[in-house]
Amino acid sequence: MGNKELGGIGERAAAELLQMEGYEILERNYRCRTGEIDLIAARGSEVNFIEVKTRRNYRYGRPCEAVGPEKIQHIRRTASQYLRNCGSFYDDVRFHVVEVTLEQIRDAF
Repeated sequence: MGNKELGGIGERAAAELLQMEGYEILERNYRCRTGEIDLIAARGSEVNFIEVKTRRNYRYGRPCEAVGPEKIQHIRRTASQYLRNCGSFYDDVRFHVVEVTLEQIRDAF
């Protein structure tokens, strides 16, 4: 399984979880000149910009550790562009990182 396929699995899992928690998915893989945001979701009067990080395991640390200052800056700029383009009628803006890890189960004996 390649990284794109792995990322797609993680994004679908994150979207399903968010929907079960009462979020409405507004956008998937929103792109503009400033960058890309994996998921944009609304719940009540809040809009949520969500970066999904998917890994096969924790061998190289937690998935959220891959979101550094440069990525955060791109997400903020892209979120600002989204709010300018799509209307800023939300009372609250939030940013999240959703971690998805696909651990394999191995036989013990």
